[in-house]
Amino acid sequence: MIRWRHPRDDRGIVELVRTQLVPISPWQHPRDSRLYSEITRRIRKGATLVASESRRSTPFGFLHMEFRSDTLFIDLLAVDSSHQNRHWGSELMQSAEQYGRKKGCRISRVFVDEDNGRALRFYQRLGYGGVRWIQSLKVIELAKML
Repeated sequence: MIRWRHPRDDRGIVELVRTQLVPISPWQHPRDSRLYSEITRRIRKGATLVASESRRSTPFGFLHMEFRSDTLFIDLLAVDSSHQNRHWGSELMQSAEQYGRKKGCRISRVFVDEDNGRALRFYQRLGYGGVRWIQSLKVIELAKML
């Protein structure tokens, strides 16, 4: 099921960041309590959807988004490897885009690490196209009209 984040989900979300995103990131990340505080601070801004077995179960996927003017920014998206290739990422994206449209967003943007070919293909399948490469950040910006 896709649902809105509850504060009790934060530990599961941080664990998904630690196991699914940190290993593929080109950047150094804080460990343990510093990672927890950094991620929980980050997800307090904007809105976060989670994928879980039930309303109370630990999330196996999540998507964090922020809104700026008419733009939906996909900030973080992760699905546990044991649940990948089952359309959970696509469902999270579809829910986020639908919510963004309700909030008046006309475009969605996401930054993908330049070496993350799997994520680039995922977003391209969802209709996102390359906007620019930001060499200093080692990311590619992708966008899609909503």
